[in-house]
Amino acid sequence: MPFPPFSRRIPAPREPNALGRAFSEARASGRQVINLAESNPTRVGAALPADLVLPALARSESLSYEPDPRGLPTARSAVASWYASRGTSVDPSDIFLAASTSEAYGWLFKLLADPGDSVLVPKPGYPLFEYLSGLEGVEAVPYPLEYRHPAGWDVDLDSLEAALKARRPKAVVLIHPNNPTGSFIGRRERRRILDLCGEAGTAVIADEVFLPYPLEDPAEPSFAGESEVPCFVLNGLSKLLGLPQMKLGWIVLAGPASYRADAAGRLEIIADTYLSTGAPILNAAGELLPLAAGFTEELRERLLANLGCLRKALEGEGSPYRVLRCSGGWTAVLELPRVLPEEDLALGLLREEGVFAHPGYFFDFPREAFLALSLLPRPEDFREGTGRLRAFLDRLLA
Repeated sequence: MPFPPFSRRIPAPREPNALGRAFSEARASGRQVINLAESNPTRVGAALPADLVLPALARSESLSYEPDPRGLPTARSAVASWYASRGTSVDPSDIFLAASTSEAYGWLFKLLADPGDSVLVPKPGYPLFEYLSGLEGVEAVPYPLEYRHPAGWDVDLDSLEAALKARRPKAVVLIHPNNPTGSFIGRRERRRILDLCGEAGTAVIADEVFLPYPLEDPAEPSFAGESEVPCFVLNGLSKLLGLPQMKLGWIVLAGPASYRADAAGRLEIIADTYLSTGAPILNAAGELLPLAAGFTEELRERLLANLGCLRKALEGEGSPYRVLRCSGGWTAVLELPRVLPEEDLALGLLREEGVFAHPGYFFDFPREAFLALSLLPRPEDFREGTGRLRAFLDRLLA
């Protein structure tokens, strides 16, 4: 008897790569590993403290079920107030609450694209887009970011324009700032991208989860204030308060009023189908979001300290290593001579020094050799890890 086939949208499970297996084996053996790829704030003391979070979740209102496809009005008002505190006016009716930015992407791909349509995504970029788009039957087509030292990263606008004309995508995804490059969409780029999307009739999806973390450059404005081109702006508590487990993200609708109204009606159908956000975090949002300014500034100090530590450990006169400009976010990129393939390099670092780092190919860097290093770990662990990293690299080049 033949078994029913699975959807082509779901790839067959992949075997862990050699680096993933080595990391799991090291952990299982009890070896102490310094994880310079750690992105989970709850593991490194970079989350809002429990004594502030837990009381907010224990509100009696959470025992009532008051479904609203856009999300609880008080929670949407809290999100709007957070934008107002940063100088951007957002109407609560233009906010849709979701369980995460990942879910929000799924909703937007449903809203904007039919199966077989395409969206443009940045490269280098986060590998999750392959799954997020594939699950909706949408093709993720990369557009390149280019690096010039020491100025930093820029969108290759010529390539983006060519892709818009050739593919007629339903959306251009902007990560603002990008993960892992840490690059903002600058003002000159922003204007040109919006003009190109306006001409092509293409929406913008602006993922701004790292926007409150400028590092080596000032933060650029949010796309939530855009009035001419349809934009969908994503953010959430995962980065704002270090609370990925609380599962609250959102979409802000920006652009022309008539388009926002039409999009909102259609998004209501999608959101009402899922009703995924839980009452406790919705009721807690009004109490927790006002804490975001202090939290992000304190965490930003850690990120800056770790970035300075990385530069001190790996750069300097005559150093063969280069830390790329890091405008914002939680990740720094280290460029080094290609003495080994990146996976072999990361495996050697793990096995010889007990330090785990992500190779650049995880993020589709166009060439080797790069390591993507999280700036999130505790400063003492980061300092020890970068010292071991330098010792390992120096041995390779000796």
